[in-house]
Amino acid sequence: MRIGVFGGSFDPPHAAHLQVARAAQNQLNLDRVIWVPAFHPPHKDLPATSFPHRLGMVRALVAGNPTDEVSAVESFLPPPSYTLHTLQALKNQEGAGASWYLIIGADNWAIFPTWHQPDAVRTEASLVVYPRQGLSLKKLPQGVTALNCPEIQIESKDYRERLRTQPLKTLSELPSPVADYIRRHGLYGVSPGVSP
Repeated sequence: MRIGVFGGSFDPPHAAHLQVARAAQNQLNLDRVIWVPAFHPPHKDLPATSFPHRLGMVRALVAGNPTDEVSAVESFLPPPSYTLHTLQALKNQEGAGASWYLIIGADNWAIFPTWHQPDAVRTEASLVVYPRQGLSLKKLPQGVTALNCPEIQIESKDYRERLRTQPLKTLSELPSPVADYIRRHGLYGVSPGVSP
């Protein structure tokens, strides 16, 4: 069993996140991708949207794909949400015998030495780094894999800002399950029930 772990704030999740997950699954021949919305990220401010809603949006995004699952594991762990503890908790849930791959962006790779026990993280899972705008994936050390996918140029924060000023246009650019969830719950200042 080969398992990818894809963490993030997912505030909101968008098409580029799906693109990264599918690229990792194809390149690494993953049997499953576990999406892990961050509960209390140590290197960022608390997410703008509540954990239950971010969890709900990710579940909506990946619904119907049997190789994807969404985990609320970080909500059961003591804050902050250290990746090492998340990986250990997931491995305890799954039992022995799987190969683990941690999917992170080049932005996180750039600050990886500042993570909580980065060497221990690399012992728990093989690192897979996807490209982000303006950050190089050249000179990755042995054992760290560069993900072959297009460079991610838009971030969730860009969608949050645009939802405040251009909600109809921005909703039409998000995957429809995520846009529907945002409309239904009135997230990011969008009026419930608004249609693009």
